[in-house]
Amino acid sequence: MHLNKLDVHGLRNLRDIQLSFSPGANLFYGTNGSGKTSLLEAIHLLGRGRSFRTRTLNPVINQDEDSCTVFGLLENENRNIPIGVSRSRQGDFQFKVNGECINSASSLAEAMPLLVLNSESFNLLDGGPQHRRQYVDWGVFHVEHKYRKIWQSFRRALKQRNSLLRHDRIDSAQIDVWDTEFIALAEQIDQHRELYLEELIPRIQWVISELSPMEGFEFKYYAGWDKTKPLADILTSDRQRDILAKTTGHGPHRADLRVRYNKQVANDVLSRGQVKILVTAMQIAQGFLFHDRTGCQCLYLLDDLPSELDLQHREKVGELLSRLGAQTFITGVVREDVLSTWPKQSEQTSMFHVEHGGITQE
Repeated sequence: MHLNKLDVHGLRNLRDIQLSFSPGANLFYGTNGSGKTSLLEAIHLLGRGRSFRTRTLNPVINQDEDSCTVFGLLENENRNIPIGVSRSRQGDFQFKVNGECINSASSLAEAMPLLVLNSESFNLLDGGPQHRRQYVDWGVFHVEHKYRKIWQSFRRALKQRNSLLRHDRIDSAQIDVWDTEFIALAEQIDQHRELYLEELIPRIQWVISELSPMEGFEFKYYAGWDKTKPLADILTSDRQRDILAKTTGHGPHRADLRVRYNKQVANDVLSRGQVKILVTAMQIAQGFLFHDRTGCQCLYLLDDLPSELDLQHREKVGELLSRLGAQTFITGVVREDVLSTWPKQSEQTSMFHVEHGGITQE
């Protein structure tokens, strides 16, 4: 799978642009503020329905426009699939895949899987557990199609249970009913996550070995409760505590992927450079597993990679992604720094210069 064409209108400082891409590496260089990250943001909007830079939409839309529109043409198994996103300042949106209107961003993600590596990606290790849950769930979502429905049902059960816990008068019988559904869905989520991580963790270890001589990493999945005890017993024994807290304290919404290095918490002992290598390896490993499980490729958005990794590690990242066959979009300030990321022997490389919101292919 790769993105053949991209049209962008009304997004940040980008002029109306129409671009054609290589199925391999697409390299963008230009001064800070020229529009490089905005181009990656446009691709992200196409694949996720939202920005990776801000939670609110108004900053994404050009100040002279009421809406922004991104249209792309995907090629997948010799089929061309049009995909489009339009977002307005009023909160209106229109998502289309292959000519059909869709109502959820998850359908966009299913059509065009994306992995992003930028300065915010390092929250994966030094941020809270929610970042690592999102990381795991991205992978499970893309290899287990029924997972989305299970997760949505669990979120509804959790919302209902938490709502009951906030009532002035607690109806234990109603909580019992929701606990039954909560437990069944929680155990399904846990099983899918465990099976996914059994395949992912060896690939992370392999990618780390390809990027760096560092050894001694351990990855341990915490389900969100003590699995030596039935979840039903834990919910029952913790009910009074949950009532006081007005929220559910155990379950897959509390899960974590814990990382240790030489028997210590990784984030406590790794340097910033080592954290970057680890997080990069974790992201690349997901792409390899996604390809192994589905036969398809995801797209990689690597923002300002030369400022995040030194030349030696950039070259290794480029070699791995080239070997994987993933379509990759890489930005940087200096042309030579960006160009050095990708293997010189690769023929599937396109170079673009970004200046004042305009993008020119060289």
